[in-house]
Amino acid sequence: MYKVFNLHISKWKLVLLASDLAAYTLAVLMAMALNPKLSQGLGSYLGKNFFSLLLMGTAYPLVIYIADLYDYQLDYRRWINMARLVFAALIGTLMIIVLFYFPKGVFVGRTQLIIQTALFVLLLVLGRWAFTAVALPVRLQRKLLIVGAGSCGRRLLEALRHRPGSGLAAVGFVDDDPRKCGAKVDGLPVLGNSSQLPELLSRHQADLVAVAVTHEKSQALINALSRISWNGCDVLDMPSLYEFLAGKVPIEHISDLWLYLLSMHQNKFYYRRCKRLVDWLLALAGLIITAPLFLLTALAVKLGDRGPVFFRQERLGQDGKPFVMIKFRTMTPDAERHGPQWAGRDDPRVTPVGRWLRKFRLDELPQLINILKGEMSFIGPRPEREAFVQEFQKLVPEFRPGRRAGDPPGAKVCCGYKEKIPFYSFRLTVKPGITGWAQVMYPYASSEEQTWEKLKYDLYYIKNMGFFLDLTILLKTVRIVLFGRGT
Repeated sequence: MYKVFNLHISKWKLVLLASDLAAYTLAVLMAMALNPKLSQGLGSYLGKNFFSLLLMGTAYPLVIYIADLYDYQLDYRRWINMARLVFAALIGTLMIIVLFYFPKGVFVGRTQLIIQTALFVLLLVLGRWAFTAVALPVRLQRKLLIVGAGSCGRRLLEALRHRPGSGLAAVGFVDDDPRKCGAKVDGLPVLGNSSQLPELLSRHQADLVAVAVTHEKSQALINALSRISWNGCDVLDMPSLYEFLAGKVPIEHISDLWLYLLSMHQNKFYYRRCKRLVDWLLALAGLIITAPLFLLTALAVKLGDRGPVFFRQERLGQDGKPFVMIKFRTMTPDAERHGPQWAGRDDPRVTPVGRWLRKFRLDELPQLINILKGEMSFIGPRPEREAFVQEFQKLVPEFRPGRRAGDPPGAKVCCGYKEKIPFYSFRLTVKPGITGWAQVMYPYASSEEQTWEKLKYDLYYIKNMGFFLDLTILLKTVRIVLFGRGT
């Protein structure tokens, strides 16, 4: 940590700043060498435009700082952070054009600006990726204590071990159960109880605590967490840290209140105001561009088995409103003669043509019509059938261990009712989509257990939806379509 003008600045932020400035300098020099319209010598051009180029270079760190992208704990190998970085660089270029080009006119050349911007974006992303790959796993690793050695804490430890490059390392559990103190849970020691938190943090040089306690927290635990928080330790709840590590919401360990307070009350301006317009424009452009492919696909389906070209089925949209979803038919015409049923991975009902359409997602093309009509979006949870939705939303009794003096040991009592798959109704708060976070992260669901797992990704999207997450989903979808991966 360095002190500059009475401000404490981390050396790692200075490393990131130096990397960005080096990327900009290198981009300018490379653009000058590659610029076909640069008639004068490189030395004279640089001497003439040095201060202009220097002034332009200050715009990028400013925008990147405003976008909060000098956070050295971010993993810049993740798509969403890369997208934010690229977007910030493009906004910086736009700011240069608005503030400098319009008032002063062309002062370094349009070709020069275009080439150096493209090179700067590339070098910026490569520099941040290299920084994360080298520094985050070791030099910037943060030590973590997990409060709670039960199923919730073990689930968090499992997620940490699945992300070895996350920059986080669990050093032990903290639990108030005296039977667990000194023991090992899933290979990690239980170091002490909550009253020892300040001492344990100091002894193990940890600066992060994850609270993985699902039952009601004692006043002593709340006081201990408040005390270490005031002393500069970061305190996170298990669901928030888990969703960062796994990209999904642990629905077994959250409550209605958690989901509402941390997501449902947020003003998602992009989604509510802009997404419909973007969907409409992209769907219209998509139908025009893919019209030849649309006709060829329809012909292939028709020639495959002489059955109908389109498959129409009622699905539930936003707020549970039914609509007719349109797809190219990929199964035999009598595929559901025995009623609604799950589609298997190697489903024998899928036709040879349909297997290829599914592999490259061509069967989804007619859903562009659903988007134009406002029934679907490009990105959102997969539209589901009413029969399955009603089944998953059935209320079933919820049990907890008995607490009354007369309750026998191990007895469980009913404490209310919950959905068969908890929080499933939250999927209906947004429009369904052709693709989505669940579709690209967990593309196959043919059972209730897999639907439960897929819901975790849907809730993650609903909680975090926005421009950058949508861009990440689109990029992942393009990769799946191009390489024919998924189902």
